[in-house]
Amino acid sequence: MKKVDMSEAAILRRLKTVDQLRELCLTLMKAKKESDEKAKKNKPIVKKTNAEN
Repeated sequence: MKKVDMSEAAILRRLKTVDQLRELCLTLMKAKKESDEKAKKNKPIVKKTNAEN
């Protein structure tokens, strides 16, 4: 089994990587929400006629 570097520097490096990934996820979620809201606003409204009901 491969040994895991548990030095202070290695742990801090892994924590920094996790923090960067978390920030990326939050940014992507926010961008998706904004994109979905924008698409919803720009979506044309289609009214059903009596024949379609």
